[in-house]
Amino acid sequence: MKLSQGLLAFALAAPALAQNQPEQLPSEAPNLNQLINEWQGAHGDAWRMLPDARTKRAEMIFGGSAAPIVRPSTGDNAAWFNLTRFWVEQTTTMHGAKSGELRNERVSYLPLGLANGTDKMTVRLNQEVNGIPVENASINALYNTQGDLLSIHNTTSPYTEGLSTSPTLSADAAVREATRLFRREIGLNGLDISEAELFIAQIEREGTRLPKLAYKVSVHRELQGMDPLGYGYVIDAHTGALLRRDEEIHYFDVEGTVKSLATPGTQADHAGNPEVEIPMGYIRLTSSAGTTFADRNGNFSFPGNSPLDITVTFDGTFNTVNNDAGADYSVTFNNVPANTPTDLVMNPNAQNLVTAQANAYEHIGQTRDMIKDTNPSDTTADFQAVSNANLAQTCNAFFNGGSVNYFQAGGNCNNTAFTTVVAHEFGHWLNVLYGTGNGADGMGEGNADVFAMYTYDTPIVGQFFFTGGGAIRNGLGTRQFCGDNNSGCHGGVHANGEVWMGAAWKTRRNLKQTLGNGLGIETSNQLFIGWMNSFNQTEIKSIIEAQWLTLDDDDGNINNGTPNYQDIDDAFIEQGFPGFDLPFLVFENVAEVMDQPSGAGPFTVTADVTAQFAPPAVNVQLNYSLNGAAFQSVAMNPTGGVGFTGQIPSFGSQNGFVEWFLSAEDSNGQDGGFGDAGDPLEFSIGKIVLQAFDFESGPAGWAIGDPNNATTGNWVIGNPNPTGAQSGDDHTPGAGNVNMWFTGNAANGAGLGENDVDGGTTSLISPAFALSTVDTPSISYWRWYSNDQGGAPNADVLEIDLSNDDGATWVAAEVVGPAGEETGGGFFQATLLVSDFVPPTDQVRLRVRASDLGTGSIVEAGFDDVEVFGFGDACTPVTNYCSSTPNSSGQAAVMFFNGSQNANDNNVTLTVAGAAPNQSGLFYYGDAAANVPFGNGIRCVGGNFFRLFPGQTDSFGILTQSLDTQNPPFPAPPIMNGDTYYFSFWFRDTVGAGFDFADGIEVEFCD
Repeated sequence: MKLSQGLLAFALAAPALAQNQPEQLPSEAPNLNQLINEWQGAHGDAWRMLPDARTKRAEMIFGGSAAPIVRPSTGDNAAWFNLTRFWVEQTTTMHGAKSGELRNERVSYLPLGLANGTDKMTVRLNQEVNGIPVENASINALYNTQGDLLSIHNTTSPYTEGLSTSPTLSADAAVREATRLFRREIGLNGLDISEAELFIAQIEREGTRLPKLAYKVSVHRELQGMDPLGYGYVIDAHTGALLRRDEEIHYFDVEGTVKSLATPGTQADHAGNPEVEIPMGYIRLTSSAGTTFADRNGNFSFPGNSPLDITVTFDGTFNTVNNDAGADYSVTFNNVPANTPTDLVMNPNAQNLVTAQANAYEHIGQTRDMIKDTNPSDTTADFQAVSNANLAQTCNAFFNGGSVNYFQAGGNCNNTAFTTVVAHEFGHWLNVLYGTGNGADGMGEGNADVFAMYTYDTPIVGQFFFTGGGAIRNGLGTRQFCGDNNSGCHGGVHANGEVWMGAAWKTRRNLKQTLGNGLGIETSNQLFIGWMNSFNQTEIKSIIEAQWLTLDDDDGNINNGTPNYQDIDDAFIEQGFPGFDLPFLVFENVAEVMDQPSGAGPFTVTADVTAQFAPPAVNVQLNYSLNGAAFQSVAMNPTGGVGFTGQIPSFGSQNGFVEWFLSAEDSNGQDGGFGDAGDPLEFSIGKIVLQAFDFESGPAGWAIGDPNNATTGNWVIGNPNPTGAQSGDDHTPGAGNVNMWFTGNAANGAGLGENDVDGGTTSLISPAFALSTVDTPSISYWRWYSNDQGGAPNADVLEIDLSNDDGATWVAAEVVGPAGEETGGGFFQATLLVSDFVPPTDQVRLRVRASDLGTGSIVEAGFDDVEVFGFGDACTPVTNYCSSTPNSSGQAAVMFFNGSQNANDNNVTLTVAGAAPNQSGLFYYGDAAANVPFGNGIRCVGGNFFRLFPGQTDSFGILTQSLDTQNPPFPAPPIMNGDTYYFSFWFRDTVGAGFDFADGIEVEFCD
């Protein structure tokens, strides 16, 4: 459709109505690099993370595997949903999705093992806020069939905190506004107007994707002889402003000319491609004996021994066809004999308008069968589609949200109801149902082409669309990907879509060449349909290749390649995508060193090092440094296969931080590493934490101090409201908590600078830290600072000061701002060595000052997660001992200790994992270890022992309980520094003796 110049100008300008509304644009972000490093530390270094620049959260976490606590059976959907929610909670700081906003959507089995891969499971949770769905927002988790997590794909909005879900605009008012906009834009009234659907739209503003409560109203105008028009208007449910207009008529585009060789079987209906008899699968047949439906091959059966008159129309289980050029085709076959197989041939004289109805009917079923043959459990296409054939226009076809529509022959075009055109338009429908959508960057068009190409195993879409020959698009085309920030670069959705359809076809072509025709087709189908179920990818982005490779991976480590890596990667690179680089050297099973007590050592490091392209790995080195000294290296020795081991030597009585990394080469001299000198791994020797502050329970001795003369934006403590640049900063990447110190406390929705620091300085002062008992005392903290860079250096700043005389004098230890990457929002961690600024005493205080001294800049700050520490002799680390046996969950119960070993801190929590799920049990402890067979397991605690109050494990067999060291349950005495106790967990089970035990942990309490 072409709009006149005046109408086009209005169409482009209309969305600006919404841009005049106040927008809250969050600019801060968690430290994703640190978070993925922490995840790798817990679950292996193969894991990767790809961010979404528009939410500043992780879009996809993938590349490795993480073992579950409980392994669900394939058919236990509830267990798969619970497992996914567990992993959502574990990764929420990366992706920002809130478990309470996620609704169980579906669990799907992916039979990738039928092709050149391994079977997988995928689980989808959709985002809702107060029961209102968020547009295109879901968490998709991918697993192997044993329950190991392989990836999390996230398209949720992290910015829903405080979002109003009660519209101030009525649904009727939204319908009126959409109707008005359509009439104003087109100059005609809409004829088919939907009810207003309330949802939360994801609207992009200034590079940020923001949630907006909105109505969507579809307004269509379809009349015979006119091009159909249809738009979805997204209306702000509070202001009535137009947020977005969506195209809802998806044409089979005929712009441009693509010349290609023809392939028999996929051409249009023309003289050179005469009709043949094709089975009409799933079609409905009626007679006096009742109604029956044919099978996929057109076979049918009526019971009885008498001849029947049978009537057949183009109507069946998965499709019903309407003839727009007259009465729907219907034929009655008289006296069809019993007990004699008989062919009933519809359209025996090959009438063009009837052939179009037959094509429109048949090829919906072919596309549905391709999906069903690929994954028999996939029911997405199992519905009755509506097809309208022989519309009076020519040279096009379209999907309008509720039907697929095809035009008559004429205007140098054949009738458009044939093979790949039908599959393409039905593909638009499937895009909606799977969640990929039909977005403006060409993803919908390209993906609809993939359905057509994969159904008919041809790169040609719309072959012989024109009476003179030719086609519409070709998957062998070379239109190149223009980058993640410019995917819609080729001037229209159909041209843009050629980038994705080309990559998808070339992947199939490569797989067929490598694996053979049959296995190549099956493998590409499995990857495509598995991808449609496992991810919610609505745009043409380079992340698609990572998603396909994650599906293709067979060992939970994407870094060592996948079975079909080369074919997939080559296809994407050929289409202009950046490709997915594999490292020359892969480091796996690296045994990292935990924090150590004073005097410990040497420290053993083991690793598997694989040279992927030029084995073997050589010159494998362990590089280390103590307290910032130059790195030294020791050779790691081979242990067989790809294994290596090496030792960091003991540092004797020296304490501090040890930094280390691994390096190696392959036989071609290509190098790689596990960490590096700029980003090493780290452990401490003799570290003693003196005080820690997460401010969860309040100020903890911190107070507002002098000078504190700012007119607005003084320090407060709590959960920040979305004020200015601090919007959405309700936790830090440090401890992941909620409360923090921050400047200003404006109402929800306040704009940038509305309640920032103004007119002076606001100061925050710590309690005194006693530092004389430890070596090299240090203070670490997380800080957040935003300055729009309008101030002068040393004027409008965030300043961290130290004092060792109870605040009588202060020394500046760190000054931040206004320029630099750490002044535009986002949390950063810093550590101060106290002796670099003041001699350590027992009266050291820390002061945080945010200043705006009248230079016109916008200053905001946050402060959180303070740790005061030094080095010296410390408690013996907590250790597990004894053993536990597998219980009815299939796991062995394991004990964990969290909190301080200083009994005076009184913040101990005990956790058991892997116990029998949903069973009662209790933690108990004593003053001696034991190893006594009892019940189904081993009692690991002896001597005088005491028990905590009973509890119940959750569905994963996990229970966490606090221990009050000062007032433990009677008759246990208070726990004192100098005591050593042994802890375990007793629980009921459903097998054997009816109860079992966890292993034990030995805990020394000391200052």
